[in-house]
Amino acid sequence: MSALITLLVAGLVFLYLRSNHKARERWLQQLALPGQWRSEREDSQLVLSGSLKRGDFQWQNRSHRDSGQWQYTGQTLTLRGDQTRTFEVQLFQPGVISLIREDGTAELFNKQSTNVVPLAKK
Repeated sequence: MSALITLLVAGLVFLYLRSNHKARERWLQQLALPGQWRSEREDSQLVLSGSLKRGDFQWQNRSHRDSGQWQYTGQTLTLRGDQTRTFEVQLFQPGVISLIREDGTAELFNKQSTNVVPLAKK
């Protein structure tokens, strides 16, 4: 009897983890981070390439240019270049995200239309 309960609990845990993983993949598809993002507030542009979770980035504004690696974990976008920056990401609607800095300031970014498809590195 205890073996049956153990198998049942293990099966339920497996189903929960699988559905959680699928929900996360749907969220990443909807978020669609790779691409060109232009700030509404400042004259800055963030270009993310790679997979839905990580890849290369280029950040450019009037006075600064940075590039390196990016990674999206949980709700946090981490940019590792000349300096490491972390942002909380909020999706307002498809193509519009808010990047919230550690000090609490937020900046809206709109995804730019492009006919170039970024390819993931293998």
